[in-house]
Amino acid sequence: MSKMQHFQTFVFLDLETTGICGDRPRLTEMCLASVHRFSLENSTQSIGNRGKAGHVYPRVMDKLCLCVNPNKLVSQKAFDLSGLSNENLTENCKSGFDQTTVTLLRSFLERQAPPVCLVAHNGFKFDFPLLRTELTRQEADLPDNVFCADSYQALRQILEGIENPRFQRIKGGYSLSELYKRFHGVYPLNAHCAEADVLTLISVFLSHVTELLNWADLYAKPWKEITPMYKPSPSKNLHQSQLERYPSKQRSKAIRSSQSLGLV
Repeated sequence: MSKMQHFQTFVFLDLETTGICGDRPRLTEMCLASVHRFSLENSTQSIGNRGKAGHVYPRVMDKLCLCVNPNKLVSQKAFDLSGLSNENLTENCKSGFDQTTVTLLRSFLERQAPPVCLVAHNGFKFDFPLLRTELTRQEADLPDNVFCADSYQALRQILEGIENPRFQRIKGGYSLSELYKRFHGVYPLNAHCAEADVLTLISVFLSHVTELLNWADLYAKPWKEITPMYKPSPSKNLHQSQLERYPSKQRSKAIRSSQSLGLV
């Protein structure tokens, strides 16, 4: 456990990817929404954006949402969940996770009131390590004053202390959609879209906001303690002269295929 903090900004994070941990996934979409502690502590008095379930999101909220060409083949399951594919990301001229992405990400975090805590559901096992991998690939990192908290771990500890212990044995009981249904009576309308999942996470967080703020202050980890999900492979570049061998009608298809395999 790190030294107790009193975080001023909570940045809710969700990533969409090419696949699961064992597949050495790449990022296809990310969304970050920053909310100041004041808005979280006074959420019942907030005049904000009313969601489908009738609850209110904080009105003062910064958001950064980006689609990213992963330069890796998107699995069929990932496409079925997120709707993102190598083809539609390429056809919409989305670039990969590059230095521009790093600059946007760092600038977004640096403009928030410190200290800053990232929050992701199952973040310690997935979102944070994968983001660390993508940053490592660019020889970059987040600002030094960033911490991170996993809402999955936090809510397990909080709910097992105040609710029926059998809750932990319900299949999927701590998934984001199941927690949302438990707290709001309906499943979220959208899932596996990074922005929608971030809003769902904020709604779940607000349902136990006092406990979760206290948990984060006590148990959040410094970002520098997050280990990358895997060691990135060296880049494999496809020379322009190789692409010029294709007839013009086939060249764009060759580029898309090469991008999906990480060759360009």
